[in-house]
Amino acid sequence: MNYDLVVCGVGGQGVLTIAAVIDRAIHDAGLYLKQSEVHGMAQRGGAVSAFVRISDQPVASDLIAEGTASMVLSVEPMEALRYTQLLRPDGCIVTDITPMVNVAVYPKPAALYEVLFSAPRLVAINGTRLAHKAGSIKVQNVVVLGAAASFLPLPPELLEAQLRTLFAPKGERIVKANINAFRIGDAASRFAAALLAAGVAPAVIARVASQIVFEPEAVAPSCVAAWCQRLLRADAGQLAQGLFEADQAVAPDAVPVV
Repeated sequence: MNYDLVVCGVGGQGVLTIAAVIDRAIHDAGLYLKQSEVHGMAQRGGAVSAFVRISDQPVASDLIAEGTASMVLSVEPMEALRYTQLLRPDGCIVTDITPMVNVAVYPKPAALYEVLFSAPRLVAINGTRLAHKAGSIKVQNVVVLGAAASFLPLPPELLEAQLRTLFAPKGERIVKANINAFRIGDAASRFAAALLAAGVAPAVIARVASQIVFEPEAVAPSCVAAWCQRLLRADAGQLAQGLFEADQAVAPDAVPVV
């Protein structure tokens, strides 16, 4: 088993915290790993990334070759696009859609999302909104980690255990916010996967799922079925675009009827 993961974002978003939690869970799972990271810009705004290579055999190199990564896990949408050339053909992108405009030439949001949402295997979430739901804007990165959990070759319980250990010194409120964030992200990812399995177009899923405010538990099967039925209609693209442009929180059970 070999699994290559790119974790990316910008300074201050907790990219290396995500990598550290995954690393420790890999160790607990009895697997091998090597990691390299780039964090030359300590100040908020500079690009930050980590390459995490996971295997059931010793890993020789900490670098990920072009076309071999199983996942790009990003806390920032433009940074997700920066590493797409590393993805293997069946690789996936898991990303927050919240832009961190850190350069003068940052692309216009509409153009950015048009390219991002064209990815065939994508989980797109509004990490800022979901972090507020979890209890703290500071857990935005953990929401994204939760959204990636079902793709990783690790039991989610190991990742949760590492989150509890890491944040225990900060008190139960912080631990709870992080666990809620992880479970909310996981619920979002599993919802998106169910829609994709039902045949809903990836671009439609990205626009709709990124507007839903998930709970820290799986979406009820009846709600998933209702969303699938609605998003398989001929006007699903128009509906998805309207929800995305409105940029308003949508409850998991608030399936549009028109």
